[in-house]
Amino acid sequence: MQKPASGRGNNMLRVVLVALGILGVLDTLAIMLISNFNLGVVLPGILGLPLLLLGIFLPVLPQSFKTGALPAAIFYYSYVLIFLLFAATSIRIYTASSKPPPQGADAIIVLGAGLRGDRPTLVLKRRMDTALKYLANNPKTVAVLSGGRGRDEYISEAEAMARYFKAQGLEPSRILLEDASTNTRENFAFSQELLKNRLGENLKLGFVTTDFHVYRAGRAAKKLGITAFGISAPDIWYLSLNNCLRESVAIWAYLLMGRI
Repeated sequence: MQKPASGRGNNMLRVVLVALGILGVLDTLAIMLISNFNLGVVLPGILGLPLLLLGIFLPVLPQSFKTGALPAAIFYYSYVLIFLLFAATSIRIYTASSKPPPQGADAIIVLGAGLRGDRPTLVLKRRMDTALKYLANNPKTVAVLSGGRGRDEYISEAEAMARYFKAQGLEPSRILLEDASTNTRENFAFSQELLKNRLGENLKLGFVTTDFHVYRAGRAAKKLGITAFGISAPDIWYLSLNNCLRESVAIWAYLLMGRI
């Protein structure tokens, strides 16, 4: 006997829900083994677990979750809204990070990232290597290395960057250290003050950060009245989705709080 169309539809829905749920949970479990714990790591699991549970228990749930009734509509359209917000924000992130940086900056601000003790993480190393390429092509540009010392860090991020830059042969005269900042806003505010005292005002400025962070960092600088263009460092490919998810949440949170 042929199954009713609604039965086949429910089975297909279960397959989709379970598959998406498993992908989200597995992503979180896998990335937790190789990355620091943060919101971007756990978000796929947070979003995936309800889908997985719904798919597993769909046959025994009330009929309202199998039809277009209000409980089901609220659940499904919440996920649609999350997807649309993420997609729209991702477009902004990609657009900002894909712009080629202008040449001839007076200074670039290298935004710090985490250290492991006194050693730069891969994220920070990629930012530094991107900055060094720009500095090699623009020999009159100076670099402000911006980042304070975190709780688990032996030295400031600025000092760790300075050691790396000097080891790569960059002249010490082209290096300025800003080692008090603890967030992106302070990176720009403290670096601007340092540059004003050393080089004056009305400078052509750039900043170096990881590709997913260029949009929010640029908005944070603009909020402070700082005009600066972004120089995008490549993200680690297997963390790209998680970082983009975390960054999307941060962008919307900052917008709601009026910080960008």
